[in-house]
Amino acid sequence: MTFGVSLFFLASCTGLPNGGPTAKAILDSPPQTANSPERTADYTVVEVTRNVVQSLRDNTPRGFIGTFGSGWFAAASTIGIGDTVGVTIYESTNGGLFGSGDPAGIGTKSATLPPQQVDPSGRISVPFAGRVMAAGRSPAQVQTAIVNALAKKAIDPQAIVSVTQNASRFITVAGEVGQGGRFPVTENGNRILDAIAAAGGPRNAAYQIYVRLTRGSRSSVMKLDSLVSHPNENVHVAPGDQIFLYRTTQSFTVLGALARNANVEFDSEKISLVEALGKANGLIDQRSDPRGVFVFRYESAATLRAVAPSRDRVLDGERNYPVVYHVDLRDAQGLFLSQAFSIRDKDIVYVSNAPATDLGKFLQLLGSGLGVAGGAVSTVTVIGQ
Repeated sequence: MTFGVSLFFLASCTGLPNGGPTAKAILDSPPQTANSPERTADYTVVEVTRNVVQSLRDNTPRGFIGTFGSGWFAAASTIGIGDTVGVTIYESTNGGLFGSGDPAGIGTKSATLPPQQVDPSGRISVPFAGRVMAAGRSPAQVQTAIVNALAKKAIDPQAIVSVTQNASRFITVAGEVGQGGRFPVTENGNRILDAIAAAGGPRNAAYQIYVRLTRGSRSSVMKLDSLVSHPNENVHVAPGDQIFLYRTTQSFTVLGALARNANVEFDSEKISLVEALGKANGLIDQRSDPRGVFVFRYESAATLRAVAPSRDRVLDGERNYPVVYHVDLRDAQGLFLSQAFSIRDKDIVYVSNAPATDLGKFLQLLGSGLGVAGGAVSTVTVIGQ
């Protein structure tokens, strides 16, 4: 009789209803290898350690400075087509081409030309100097060109050139901002946060906002709160840049032997693993296996190499790979690690059932037919604790 019940138990446990895989089933899956003839798991299990936590911090996605650099783009560095410039010409004595009066000192020694727009050919007109190339040159270079053209015509000429209206050096800010539009690049150079502030600032909380910076054919995205907390990523914008802010809800899913299974939205910039478990109202004492706490996510090839450097495989740098991070909360160190391990958007946090749970389910099913469920389940509860 005992032998028969044992066989029935072994056969029945595999068919018992379950909320997900056991810790043993996850951990015992063979690691993924390259060109292996055997059927291997589609994921890599990584034990969370202090080195793994640090590697994840070091392998965060490349931000704006990695894509665009931190170059400075000032408004007055070069003149562009459509800009309006002002020109003032001075001579050393009165009575010259641009002054009035006589050499005795009565009159003026300078003339200010009416502001003029740089034409499509990139030139401006200067009396007695002709059409002077301005586009692509700095104001100082245009001044030199004017002086050289007037050297044999005016009396020791000098010139001052300034950009009075910037029409070629604009950036565009749009999306989830107070007032989007085109904004000029100022004399001291604009940074991304300057441009966002000029557009009225974001309409929503920083942790909900993403910032996309597009320059030519290159584009990069960062969370606004990450941009604020990393000043080196607040790079200078360049003329023609497009900045677009959009709102998206970040969330993670909590499953398994937790008091609450749900999709949970981020309500702050960072959420640790222990905070994620808290948002699920913690582990269920009678069901959960504190040794079986897992985080499922996709990682880039570079990150996978960093957290699992000893794995022998060929990784495609263009792909993302499924990774399962494992934390044992029965170890005090695991609690500290879960506090340092950050949850990301679309992560799955899973807590497996304790091994005794399946035995309890079986005895409940057996007891429903034999009338011994109450005593059996009580015994299992004591053993599980």
